[in-house]
Amino acid sequence: MSKQFTDKTIASAKPREARYYLREGRGFALRVMPSGLKTFVYIYELNKRKGYLPLGHYPGCSLAEARIAFNDAFNLVKRGIDPLNRKKTMAEEREKVEREAALEAEARATAADHLERHTFESLLKDGIPEDFTPQTVEQLAAVWMVRYSRPNHTTRWQESELCSLRLHVLPALGKSELSAVRRKHAITFIERLAAKAPGAARNAMKLCRQMFKYAYRMEWAEIQPFNEITESVPKIAPKADERHLDDAEIVKAWNEITNSASSLQVKRAIKLVLVTAQRPGEVTQMHRDQIKGRWWTIPAEIAKNRREHRVYLTDTALELIGDDTGYIFPSEGKNPHISPTVLSRAINRSYEEGGTRNVGKEAFNASKKPYFGMKPWSPQDLRRTARTNMARVGVIEEVAEEVVNHKKSGIVGVYNKYRYDKEKEIALTKWEDLLLRILRDEAEEEGAG
Repeated sequence: MSKQFTDKTIASAKPREARYYLREGRGFALRVMPSGLKTFVYIYELNKRKGYLPLGHYPGCSLAEARIAFNDAFNLVKRGIDPLNRKKTMAEEREKVEREAALEAEARATAADHLERHTFESLLKDGIPEDFTPQTVEQLAAVWMVRYSRPNHTTRWQESELCSLRLHVLPALGKSELSAVRRKHAITFIERLAAKAPGAARNAMKLCRQMFKYAYRMEWAEIQPFNEITESVPKIAPKADERHLDDAEIVKAWNEITNSASSLQVKRAIKLVLVTAQRPGEVTQMHRDQIKGRWWTIPAEIAKNRREHRVYLTDTALELIGDDTGYIFPSEGKNPHISPTVLSRAINRSYEEGGTRNVGKEAFNASKKPYFGMKPWSPQDLRRTARTNMARVGVIEEVAEEVVNHKKSGIVGVYNKYRYDKEKEIALTKWEDLLLRILRDEAEEEGAG
């Protein structure tokens, strides 16, 4: 066996006219070229074939590093593995890793450009490109607004959705990738918002649930993280509102509306909600073109449930509507008609005490003039009052639900398309008779007193 290499041995090896090898043993050698290039080499024999495996050039590769490489190669040969093939395979693997890293970097750059160019506002303004796949929550929100909400929701509802998105959802989750939003993120977002504004948190939860349900159906998201959030955040659970006015309150409300300082349009609209049992937002958008004789047809684009609805107009209803053309309850503001918020404020502003009053989902400052001095109520409570009293006059549940335009649930809603016009006429006529009797009897009692 040759003498073991040292750094001094390697450094003192001089070039000759032809290459030569210094051998230490077990195949570990130093190859010296005429040019003076020195290379550590492993010389081995495997399957009756001789192999020369370069281990590194000296001095770039130190003696200690060469020994490590030699021992690794030596052990491979002992296991019957050709280190030359192994080296080739490792080089190929290294090239593969480098190619994948380059592709990943390119993908990240493309994704960053995709996010920068396709923001929520730009997608709303410029439209959704063909075959566009949203990557983030804000992109999903834009696609959902353009492709789902616009065709299916009223303009007023879309405005509410945009407000929730811009104020709450997008600042918290907008830049998150869809695949990264998990249930824990949804709960944390809703919990933090609910601590400040439970109503806003409830609306944001419903909106996000619809968006991710849409994404799941389109196979853009693998889960629906906003499902069943209410059980995890009890604070956003809706509270059952069972407020309806008894007979004495009906009379008091009717008289106070009549004598209030509100505009004639507002007074008539509030009373019409009670007489017709329809939603305040649908009543305030009533237009002469929707009325034919004694029937008012609420268009699908106005109806909350997106279903066209026919309402029978009693004598009292026709009297409240009057003979005006265009919008029945016009507004002097930017909208052509008054809003349901105006009705709520007209009722709420005159509670006896000052400070803040919550009416429905709205919070208002109450003034000092008392003319609705009773337990707080809202326009929606008038609709509930009418619906409650229909049972009192013998209107069956199925017909009463049609009067207030509630969709039938389950298989009944799929197959029963009958619209109950005759039954609705009878129901609303019976309700009008009861309402007028309540107002008349109370007036007679006061007169007798």
